Amino acid sequence: MATKRVSLLFGLFILLTSGLFAQETATSGSYDWRDSSLIPSKRLGQHNEFLNNQYNYPAKPRNQWEVGLKVGTFNIIGDVPSQFPTPGFGVHVRKSLGYVFSLRAEYIYGMARGVNWKARTAGLADHWIDAGYTGGANRVFDNYKANVQDLSLQGVFTMNNLRFHKGKTGFVVYGLAGFGATVYDTKVNVLTDAGAPYNFNSITNSNVYKDRKQTIKDVKNLLDAGSYNVEAENEGPARSKLFGKTLRFSRTVGAGLAIRLSDRLNLALEDRVTMIGDDLLDGVRWQNVTTSAGPGAGTT
Repeated sequence: MATKRVSLLFGLFILLTSGLFAQETATSGSYDWRDSSLIPSKRLGQHNEFLNNQYNYPAKPRNQWEVGLKVGTFNIIGDVPSQFPTPGFGVHVRKSLGYVFSLRAEYIYGMARGVNWKARTAGLADHWIDAGYTGGANRVFDNYKANVQDLSLQGVFTMNNLRFHKGKTGFVVYGLAGFGATVYDTKVNVLTDAGAPYNFNSITNSNVYKDRKQTIKDVKNLLDAGSYNVEAENEGPARSKLFGKTLRFSRTVGAGLAIRLSDRLNLALEDRVTMIGDDLLDGVRWQNVTTSAGPGAGTT
């Protein structure tokens, strides 16, 4: 049984945002410290005292909201090698709580695929056995197609925004961590469109690392594109469900770089990993350990 955890990788996305930074702008390169509209009511007293030379420091301006749209790659890090690129989409709402820390609610929808270049002859999942595959000489190649939705609440820590009431930073480097819930539905391709088993034994050079790209190409050419219609192995009623799909608690970490394009528009690159502690996200529970190479190679 695989002991490594299965994770989600989402990164390299474009971010359209409003108000990423806490500071406001002015023609001088700093926010207009005399503008009381930028100051929340609870700090107006300090603001007025500062204007009247009765307080040493100006009041901190109002924190802002941010709305982000994103697109990028979405991959599952599991037992079956993930194809690249596969698409992911997302949206978030973020509220700044100061110069360094903010809260972000984020929704991501990802579509991942994977094909294994190692042939499997033992430890077949139920979907292979139910389709008539027996293992041994009747080998198979693990594959999957997964639709994943993730909703999380994150704390975002800005690393280089400690400029206080100086001019705006042209870019920010940030890290994030949070928790949420992930819903996934994984299907596999085990039969042709006509409902017949595939002849995986026709594929040569399996289990040879240097030939892995050709093997994956041969497997993909053999598979009917529309036949990802069999439910992958899952925990069934032993796990929580949402709309009939597996629901798991998730934890997420990530980091990114945002570049200011204008007062209301930023471009960001971000890499995020979400861990759900579920080894069946790619539909494979048992590790595929190679013991020999070449056509008909065995696994244990």
